[in-house]
Amino acid sequence: MRTILILKAWLNKILSGTVALLFAFMSFLAIYQVFMRYVMKNPSTMSEDILSYSFVWISLLATALVFGEREHMNLTFFLDKFSPIIKVLLSILSELLVMATAFVVLLVGGMSFLGVGAIQVSPTLGITMDVVYLILPFSGILIILFNLINIAELIAAYRAKEDR
Repeated sequence: MRTILILKAWLNKILSGTVALLFAFMSFLAIYQVFMRYVMKNPSTMSEDILSYSFVWISLLATALVFGEREHMNLTFFLDKFSPIIKVLLSILSELLVMATAFVVLLVGGMSFLGVGAIQVSPTLGITMDVVYLILPFSGILIILFNLINIAELIAAYRAKEDR
């Protein structure tokens, strides 16, 4: 279990840093875009596309990060009324449902988008769209990995409580 916790902490640090850097980059790019549009009277179309694509990337990476830190919104009103074993089982069921959704939508759907994106080219950036769509299966893999880690943590925490 110790190795899993180290892996989770490592992934969370990398994702946190990546999201923070991407946010700083997007902030700088937005300031640049406003400056070019209103001060220089020469709007940059490339920066607008880069911001749009970066927003998709930061959203999906931050989503994976939130699942990794188990900081997503959840309502525990009903869950708190159950016995500890039922709480763990329902939490595991929740993780499995999220995992199934991430698998179908992000991983499988994202892989099909990669095929389509390979033949589409961004007119302003000149890159194939599979570079943009790559975040879909990547975030799906991260979310599934975090779900598996969360399930292992839930089971270990329950066993530790039982042993006391």
